[in-house]
Amino acid sequence: MGRVSILLVMGTTFMFLFVNKNLTDVGSDALRNALDYYENTMRYNIAVAGANFSCSELFRAPNWRAGYSNVAFNGGTFSVAVTDLATGKRVQIVSTATYEGTTQRVTVVLQPSYFSKFGYYGGTHASAAAWETGDTVAGPNHTQGTLQTTGSPVFLGKTTSKTQFTHTGSGAPVFNGGYETGVNIPMPNNYNNIDSAAAVNGHKYTGGNLYLQFLANGTVKAIYTAAVTAPTYPINWAVVAAVPVNTFAPNGVVNVLNGNLYVEGQTTGQLTLAATRTTSGGSNGNVTLMNDLTFAVDPIANPTSTDLLGLVGYGDITVRDNSAANFKVQASLYSYTGGFKVENYTTRPSGVLSLLGGFIVDQLYATSNGATGASRRGYNLSVKYDDRLADSSPPVFPATGNYEIVTWLE
Repeated sequence: MGRVSILLVMGTTFMFLFVNKNLTDVGSDALRNALDYYENTMRYNIAVAGANFSCSELFRAPNWRAGYSNVAFNGGTFSVAVTDLATGKRVQIVSTATYEGTTQRVTVVLQPSYFSKFGYYGGTHASAAAWETGDTVAGPNHTQGTLQTTGSPVFLGKTTSKTQFTHTGSGAPVFNGGYETGVNIPMPNNYNNIDSAAAVNGHKYTGGNLYLQFLANGTVKAIYTAAVTAPTYPINWAVVAAVPVNTFAPNGVVNVLNGNLYVEGQTTGQLTLAATRTTSGGSNGNVTLMNDLTFAVDPIANPTSTDLLGLVGYGDITVRDNSAANFKVQASLYSYTGGFKVENYTTRPSGVLSLLGGFIVDQLYATSNGATGASRRGYNLSVKYDDRLADSSPPVFPATGNYEIVTWLE
């Protein structure tokens, strides 16, 4: 009996010793895990802080590339390298944090913010117009002033304005992509980058009128008159030789400085067609759409289409009265002092003006006479945002002067 008791006591003792060891091991593992989690979190936060500091510097000064070296922060350090990437004028930020002898890296890629990202941008004069019930605005949109609404217009993308929106009437505006006020995005006041790109490896004209007809086979026909005179329609394109677009403007940029641009057809590749002017340019710098202007490969039917088009006018971008019931445009339209205008909108046949892309304008114009039934003249405006413009832009399209984040990898 005594021997049995001794064995029971010894067995119980060994059991408690074993359980105590396991509990000690579990406690030690939990402590190590807690310490690892804490250190990993600290490294992560330090790396993110370095990336955020660098993004802030880039937003403040777009040419900043100095980076940081061994900056003490929160018990560790971070170093940041800022480099230009080869494609799309993108900038890469690599923030490396060191804490307790171990490192962690955060990589951020940014690209210039282009006006082409907007489905709609209204300048200071366009802010005088009000969006009303029945209006639907697709894509990101901005008003460089007060966003005026009446009834229940619908804004599908992120909506911003320089000053707070106002509202009249019943209902309320619908902001599906959210709304932010206090956002200041002024239009740039010079377009030298477009003119320089056209002069160096594109096609530049000074003064006069330029007429372009694009063909779906990747060629273009061009007529240039040195004098700024009223055009005569129809244009006899049959006598004009076609040349490959990539020969006519290898970098895809065409500019008429202190002149006017007239264009139609089906474009291929990525192009920016512009009519700009200097202070001595008088009333020139206008763009006229003579007939439909579309992509050779329609991105709605074929989402893999790489065709992109930017139309830039210092003045108005006008849809010519070609007597057609409907008019189709696929492009991102930019007018610095004017807007998107319909010629003879009170007398031309009624129909639909379809735009795939977006329009960035200083002024908003009527597109119809506002009547109904048999008395109606002009166009209903149907705008569909080209989603590709959210992260792609036509070459040297006007930029906001800021950067936006494309990727953030941790």
